[in-house]
Amino acid sequence: MKQKKVKNIVVVALAGFGLVLLIFIGIFFMAHITEVQVVGTAYYEDSNIKEIVLDGKKTANTFATYFKYRFGTQPKLAFVDKMTVQILNLHTIKITVVEKPIVGCIQYMGEYLYFDKDGIVVESTTKKEKSVPLIEGVVFMRMNLHEQLQVEEDGIFERIMQISQALTKYKVEIDRVVFSNKGKVYLYVDDITINLGKKELYDPQIAELSKLLVKARKKHLKGVLNMENFQKGQNRIIFKKSKK
Repeated sequence: MKQKKVKNIVVVALAGFGLVLLIFIGIFFMAHITEVQVVGTAYYEDSNIKEIVLDGKKTANTFATYFKYRFGTQPKLAFVDKMTVQILNLHTIKITVVEKPIVGCIQYMGEYLYFDKDGIVVESTTKKEKSVPLIEGVVFMRMNLHEQLQVEEDGIFERIMQISQALTKYKVEIDRVVFSNKGKVYLYVDDITINLGKKELYDPQIAELSKLLVKARKKHLKGVLNMENFQKGQNRIIFKKSKK
């Protein structure tokens, strides 16, 4: 009698386990991604990240995608350090992108070498990202991937970092940052050249520049904006229009 009772308990337990397993299998195959939220992108469009994570498919299994990015090998993207996938519900996932801290790039033999605040080259690609300023006028002696750029001038990366941080802070997109042989800094965007001169701190100039560029673009101005002697609170800034 006792053995029969134990047997019944085992049968009920196995049946319960099987039922739970069937429910989980059913949920697994019913979970198809219909909505994707992407956060943390600057160098990539959200739609690009979505397409990469879903492998170009219109939809994918929610749990399979999660486990792939939790335990599998992630695709290598030029400016991405890592991506994490979070399940919000059966049909919605959230992709958090952690990008590499890029402050500038230089051009060398048809490639763009992107470097971080310490001057370490983190990526090399033929594509120029619009949001990353091209640095010119700096003499480099050695340029190897995952190594620090070797330059002639001490402290140049501190200046590049300061300018890059200010440009990001005030949401100013610049095509090129050029260092002259006299140490002056020139910014180039569209048809406008900005002379920042040689200073220890460029934050006040770039803060004002963010306002001036909006006005200049509305008027389709071309020429040179001289901010070499700019002081905070100054109302008058010289702009020399191009004759072309």
